[in-house]
Formats: sequence, C-alpha cells, structure tokens
Amino acid sequence: MTAIPDQGHARLFATGGTENFQQGLIGAVVLLLGLAAAEIMFFGAGYYAQLSLHPFWIVILIAAMQHGVGVGFATVIMAAVLVAWPDRFVGESASVYAARVAVLPLQWLVVALIVGLYRQREIAQTDQLRAEVMRLDRMSESLAAEVERMDGMVTTLEREAAVRPVLPETPEPPETPDSLSVLRRALPELAALAGSSGNDLPTTFEAAAAALFDAPVALVVMSPDQGTLLMGTAPEIQGGAQTLADLVLTALEPGDGEATIVLHDTGIAIPGAAQLARHHAQLEPQLSATVIHFAPDAAQAAASAPQVEMLAEMTRIAIDRLSRTLAARSNADAGGARDD
Repeated sequence: MTAIPDQGHARLFATGGTENFQQGLIGAVVLLLGLAAAEIMFFGAGYYAQLSLHPFWIVILIAAMQHGVGVGFATVIMAAVLVAWPDRFVGESASVYAARVAVLPLQWLVVALIVGLYRQREIAQTDQLRAEVMRLDRMSESLAAEVERMDGMVTTLEREAAVRPVLPETPEPPETPDSLSVLRRALPELAALAGSSGNDLPTTFEAAAAALFDAPVALVVMSPDQGTLLMGTAPEIQGGAQTLADLVLTALEPGDGEATIVLHDTGIAIPGAAQLARHHAQLEPQLSATVIHFAPDAAQAAASAPQVEMLAEMTRIAIDRLSRTLAARSNADAGGARDD
C-alpha cells in the first residue's frame, strides 16, 4: 500500500531542512566575525588567547544547541579559520607547534559533536511528531469528507425514494419494502462493513450483503500487488474469480461506475442478469472494489442499483481504512528502524 516517504535522514543539518541550516550557519558566522573584529579593534590581536575561556566557545555552544551537529561542526571550522593562532617559539618543531595550536579546535569539535548529537536526536523526534500530526490531520479531513459524502448519498436516496412513482401494475405486493427501507434496516451491517479491517472484511461483507439481498452477491477486489480476490457468494461459474474479473473489465469503463448486464450476453452460460458497481480507493487509486448482485432478470438487477451502489461505497471505505492502517504500520516500522 501507499506509504509516506521517510525524510528523517535528510534532516542532519537543520531542524527544518537546508533553509534552517543556512540560517543557523549565517548567524554563527556573523557572531564569529563580530567577535574577531572586536578583538582587533578594541583589545588587539591575540587578546582572546590570553583568556581562560575563549569567546568563540559561546558561539559554538549556541550553534550546536539550537541547530544540531551539522551547524555546530560548520561553526567549529569557521572558528578555527578566524581564531588568532599563537606564534611559534624559537626552536619549536613543527609537530609540537601543530599539536599545541590544535588543542583548542579539537576541544571545540568534541563539545560540538557531543552537544550537537544530543540535540539532533531531539530534532528528529520533533520532526517525527510533526509529521505524525500532519498525517492525522489529513486523515481527519478525509474522514470528514467521507461523512459529508455519506450524508449527501443518504439525502439523494431519500429524495429519489420520495419522488419515485408507484406503478399499479407492479407484481410486488404492497407490503414489500422499498430500497430506502431495506437500506435503513441494513444500516448496522453496512456500518460494520465500513469500519472493518482486513481480517473481518469477508465476514462483514457477507453479513451486509445478506441484509440487503436474498440472491448471491460477490465482491471482486482488484489490487496490483495481490491480484484478484473474490469474496461473498456467486453462482457456479467456470473460471471463478478470474471470470468475474474479466466480466467487470468488460462491462465497466475505467474508473468508478455501474452497469446492468445479462449474463448470456457476456458469454457466461448461466441464466439471469447482474448489477455491477465499482468504486476505487482514494489512497490507492489502483485498488478497486466491485460488487456484483446476481438477479433472475435484468429488471430485478436494475432495481437493486441503489443497494449495490451503497454496498460498493461501504466496501470502498473499508479498503481505504485498510490502506491507511497498512501505511501507518509501514511508517511506524520505518521509524523504529531509524531509532534502532
């Protein structure tokens, strides 16, 4: 399933990326230049070397504590360039002189690495929490959009049921429930289907299908990774899931859609008709769920279109939830691997 790309390894040099690294480095360089200029203008060259604590320590510690190891390391390099090197003693060898003048820059480097690495871990944790908050915000917006979509669908179904004329010649008895009453009666099963996970998806789908229909209902899930998965019930068809998948691809255009077909016309040697409704997942557009309701004739199949559409939409919400769960687990495993 889709996973959010991990960018934790790209945050070595700054809290928010290259821009903050540049800002931290520019600030440190400005402070170092100011201190170096103050030494020359007010105290004279070599004055800082006589002090027990060199003023460059302040800049290095601030850079490492605020921006992490990257800015701290770069600040040490700039401080080593700007520091006033002591004079070489008469008769002092080059190796002894190099070791003497390297003591202070090495102290800066060790402290910058220790403080910077500790701060870098806090920066990584903060960035990870920020990314998790953004992911949860996007999930909340997606769930809010789903609620609005479902409210609109229920309103549309109620409006259609209210304006649908009652045909006197209908063979159905007057007490036969209409599509809206069937949907209301099946709301608990549909809600359970929309909230299901990967393990209980087949069970909740069969329960919702049984609450809506008396005839066989099949679910064809097409995934680029898992192939074609068949759930629910279907008449005995030679070829099984592959035959139903070919039926879906033949009867429906690319994208979401619905269709009413006569099985004999599609080359399936069984009587009756079928009503199809296909919805694609939002997080994984190549993942689709198609509901197939088998009916005795085309008229009864077409009459079941609202129930089939509702069942397909609930199944689409279920596979979207599964995609989010798998993506969250993938991100958690990646975060755990980084911490290790």
